[in-house]
Amino acid sequence: MSSDNQLADALRALAGHGGQGGVPAAADVRRRGDARRRRRRAASVSLAALAVVALGAGVALAGSGGPPQPVPIGPAGPTSAPAASPWPEPTSPGPDRLSPTPERTSPGPDDTASGPTGGTSAPPTGSSGPPVGDRVLSGQRQVTIVRVAAEGGVSLLDDGRLAEVDGDEGRQLFVFAPQGDGYQIRAAEPGPDGTDTCWEVRSSGSEPLRVEAAACAPDEPRQRFTVVRDGSAYAISSQSAYLQHSPTRGLILEEAGDAPVTDRFRLVDNGSAPD
Repeated sequence: MSSDNQLADALRALAGHGGQGGVPAAADVRRRGDARRRRRRAASVSLAALAVVALGAGVALAGSGGPPQPVPIGPAGPTSAPAASPWPEPTSPGPDRLSPTPERTSPGPDDTASGPTGGTSAPPTGSSGPPVGDRVLSGQRQVTIVRVAAEGGVSLLDDGRLAEVDGDEGRQLFVFAPQGDGYQIRAAEPGPDGTDTCWEVRSSGSEPLRVEAAACAPDEPRQRFTVVRDGSAYAISSQSAYLQHSPTRGLILEEAGDAPVTDRFRLVDNGSAPD
């Protein structure tokens, strides 16, 4: 007889002895035993997995508490350039940014001086040749000469002196004829004998240089004058001696170094010069 049959007989005997009901079959008992064994095996596997997880966590915690690992330091390399500023660097203004100074313009050829201009202590600079378009210096116009800040005009008197007058004395119309690097200043009206009369520089001992009437001679250096435009007026000179007005001597020529150059003259156009 097999062991299963023996177990079944024993159980029936026990049940009958105790007045109990029927005993389950041996197959049911084995099935229950197998289920219990599977549950115990699954529980063992779960416990083993938990143990492995706990062991790994412990190792990780132990590793984190160890000494810090050194960070390798490479060789020193070139430092990077500083970051560029988002704002532009201020720049100083150049010569081509400076505000340009308005260029001084001179009156046109037909303009006449309408008022006095301030005198300067330094002699005027500029070309003695006729400015382009300045008809009063072309030798083809006759002009009156009026000193700035004066009421009268310049006249070549009958006695040959150059003076300022308030009336109609002498000859007051003149022609500025280009001559070499200067001008020959000729009276528009001929002299009593019908000859042309020009300005000429004369000296008289210790007296200041003066301008007197003389027969026109193109090659005479004392009849050559420099005329420089200064705004709406002109400075008239001969060999650095400028035509000036003296309260005691009238019109004289003074060296620029001996006295400040303060007098300028307006040339007022009076039409075409006579042939």
